[in-house]
Amino acid sequence: MARAFRRRGERLVASFDADEIAVVVHVLRLTRDFVAPERPETGDPFLDLVAGLGDEVDPTEPSDPALRRLLPPASRDDDEQAAEFRRLTEHGLRQRKAGTLATAIAALEGATPPRLELDLDQGRALAIALTDARLILGERLGLRTDEDSERLHQELEAALSGDTDTDLDPALAQKMAYYDFLSWMQESVTTALMGR
Repeated sequence: MARAFRRRGERLVASFDADEIAVVVHVLRLTRDFVAPERPETGDPFLDLVAGLGDEVDPTEPSDPALRRLLPPASRDDDEQAAEFRRLTEHGLRQRKAGTLATAIAALEGATPPRLELDLDQGRALAIALTDARLILGERLGLRTDEDSERLHQELEAALSGDTDTDLDPALAQKMAYYDFLSWMQESVTTALMGR
């Protein structure tokens, strides 16, 4: 069973069993694959930099609502400005997000359950990676307001208590459980990073 992160000097220490770590790694891999740049890196830093400046004449806002939450427009009032900003920055932003997710995944995969120990950079990467994963899950669950979250929690609790009037889709219940666990983990690592 998971135990929250605690700060020990320049390290963050927690307890997670292997299955819990595997679930988080799985969700973070899916998130990384989802946000990774559409253009692969060439290995040449200059060519990758030039490619990252954007070559699409008319870049479009992502059609997937979850990706739009991760890569929002720079301006809601000026479509031309938003498109130009997206053309210049989206590739680099996707690269950074994918890199941060890769750092968090590597840190989790390097754990020896039940002990999970991270340095501060790995802890920051994990906190950011969990934010991105939660944004995607939140969008998939339709969580846009506190009321949405409360409603879903009530439905989940009713279904778990055996309420026969509640017909909760098992896939939705699983996503909700993942969302709750990732939320708890993110709060835990963030609190530890702040030295509490």
